Amino acid sequence: MPRRSLTRSGNPVPHPRYGSAPIASGLKIPEDEIRRGFWRHGRDELFPETVLRANTDKQNFAVFPRQYYVDVLRTCRTCHRPFIFFAREQRYWFETLRFFVDADCVLCPVCRRDSRTVQRRLRRYSDLLPKANPTSKDLMLLVDDAAFLLEHGALRNLSSVGALKNRALRVIPEYPGLEQLKKILAASREARSAASQETHPR
Repeated sequence: MPRRSLTRSGNPVPHPRYGSAPIASGLKIPEDEIRRGFWRHGRDELFPETVLRANTDKQNFAVFPRQYYVDVLRTCRTCHRPFIFFAREQRYWFETLRFFVDADCVLCPVCRRDSRTVQRRLRRYSDLLPKANPTSKDLMLLVDDAAFLLEHGALRNLSSVGALKNRALRVIPEYPGLEQLKKILAASREARSAASQETHPR
């Protein structure tokens, strides 16, 4: 498979540590050998000049290890922008964190960060929501988290969010975050209503 051209692919989403361009390693290993070093590389769009030798003794694998790490061009599953899964990052994943060697990177750095934020705020929201007597601070956090999670498509139960909004209006009516939650909740209800009408036209 031909090597990928970054010019044709557009500008990759930058990584906070490694940047947005392939990082040459100085090793000279034939591309065919690199591709044979891991089964997925047969169809990957990679940059052979970035190759690093792997320490397979540190890897977690069932049958075949990764013989090499190499910068690979990926398309983010969420935002569909190109990004590079760097050889150095792979070495950290598979030798330091000891992720299973078949694990793949499917989100760009920005979407990975956003995904972690969503998960963190969803855990907090889930922990605070069942409290029988939340403090004013708890309600402020719930309002902010609900607005954020709704905007990111992580909450589906609009009735529950509406009940939270009404509860917060009684207890912390002056909290500025309530206006944002009301706007996002109204937009979510409108979008759901429009989708329902398209699915079930009269």
